[in-house]
Amino acid sequence: MRVALARLVCPLVCAVSLLASSQAAQAALVNCPVSFVTDGTAKVFYGAQETATSACQYISPPDNSNVANLTNINLAGFFGFSDWTDNAGQLQLNPGDTWAIVGANFATTDYAIVFKDGADTNLVAFLFNGEATSGLWNTPFTEPPFDLSGGSVAHDVSHYSVIERTSGFPPPPPPPPPPPPIPEPASLVLMGMGLLGAGFMRRRR
Repeated sequence: MRVALARLVCPLVCAVSLLASSQAAQAALVNCPVSFVTDGTAKVFYGAQETATSACQYISPPDNSNVANLTNINLAGFFGFSDWTDNAGQLQLNPGDTWAIVGANFATTDYAIVFKDGADTNLVAFLFNGEATSGLWNTPFTEPPFDLSGGSVAHDVSHYSVIERTSGFPPPPPPPPPPPPIPEPASLVLMGMGLLGAGFMRRRR
């Protein structure tokens, strides 16, 4: 009986496991429309809608349970990195369409913002270009690139995370101090003549 039960249960468990792994394997990063990071139409911007980001990626297919936490962000490998950390104080709920990076240092640190919504969408991330440390955003959950149901053309953002990582390109060290000046030949000749003159005067005394 146990053998028969094992033969029945194992195929079911294995099938569910394979289905889950195949669904996870299908998740992929896709580049956002170029307009998302272009002046005048940028989704994350400052001033008169100048773009504050240089790249945008989203995860496909949709998964409304994919939360914008560090584990999921690093599993996705946004912009080719999996060592993102929190930017202190920047995880906010319903932030009022604004963003800010506390203590930004673009010389040594990369910064990104990751948005989450819900149904028919997945996480969307933008890589900051270093031109501003605060500004505004418009929802990236639009159709396209997402296929929104019910005739909707845009979904609100539920929350976002601002994240950071050490860029690996610290500023170059300061140049070494210049060497002491080398006396010119004329100066050496004058110095030599002075020493000879001093020696001659001593002999005469």
